[in-house]
Amino acid sequence: MKIFCPDCGTQANLNPETWHCSCGGAWETVLPETFDPNLIDTAETSVWRYKRLYGLDFGEPKVIMGAGWTPLLPLTLDDCPIWVKPEYFAPTASFKDRGTELMINILAHQGVTHIAEDSSGNAGASVAAFAARSGMRAEIFVPAHASPAKQAQIAIYGAQVNPIPGPRVNAKLAAIEAVNRGVVFASHAYHPGFLLGQQSVAYELWEQLGRRAPDWYIVPVGQGVHLLGVWLGFKRLFDAGLTDRIPRMVGVQAALLAPLCRAFDAGLEAVPRVEPLGTSLAEGLAIAQPVRGRRLLQALRESNGACVMVEEDEIRIARQEMSSKGFYIEPTSATAIAALKHVRQ
Repeated sequence: MKIFCPDCGTQANLNPETWHCSCGGAWETVLPETFDPNLIDTAETSVWRYKRLYGLDFGEPKVIMGAGWTPLLPLTLDDCPIWVKPEYFAPTASFKDRGTELMINILAHQGVTHIAEDSSGNAGASVAAFAARSGMRAEIFVPAHASPAKQAQIAIYGAQVNPIPGPRVNAKLAAIEAVNRGVVFASHAYHPGFLLGQQSVAYELWEQLGRRAPDWYIVPVGQGVHLLGVWLGFKRLFDAGLTDRIPRMVGVQAALLAPLCRAFDAGLEAVPRVEPLGTSLAEGLAIAQPVRGRRLLQALRESNGACVMVEEDEIRIARQEMSSKGFYIEPTSATAIAALKHVRQ
């Protein structure tokens, strides 16, 4: 599979040992030049619906768990009609399954049998589940303060859970130590296959909305692979002449830890590391410096989007409001709902 680094322009062939560019940037896949809707497998209701559009260098997937093709549901909040896409219909109840399904299949076709990942919860559970399905051994490094329920979910799949004391970044450093002793880094932040899987959200929305793009797309941002994947997907559709717009992308972060928003508001080209001002309910967003920061800023600015910081009380209220509408969501997901009133101003 052909890959490139958006930070420095280097191109290469993907291999499991070289998990980032020599400049430190995170790889992206080189996609086919066109997006041909005739290549959509309309009989398939998962991320593999778009198998022939990903540019993969293998035929059939080895690991199938049905990630993707989640419903799109109408909702009205404060007299504002919106659409919500409940990704908790995924195999491990997380949008991360989209990227994990492609990433694990790529690694399986490369003959990988032992992987490591760092995560505050959802990504670790996703990787652990797909690793179990594929027969891979998985080591997941989590912050020691991560949700006990998430740690239990990771462990039940048979993965080795490694709680690491200190801030979130320490779990990443511990995972890299494992990689240095020969384990393959199956990183949701770095692996280009993971980012590729997130692009399926854009293709699904385009189909579900009658081959149109929404005006806005609001999403929580930790590492930001969901936002970036959706932007890249809609950009590809736009470049192919299949839609008249790219949605205005809105990244949402907790005010207690908002490196992307602060960089965006300051007009920076990169995202510096910031120290948290406290512990947020939205623990899935506890990333002090997203790996793909430059690319995220590009997505927000080129789409004429925004970055919104929300307070803890707003997160609580948004979660309660969604529960009253029948949606049981994590505080991390509730940040997107909390941001709605800011976007409408």
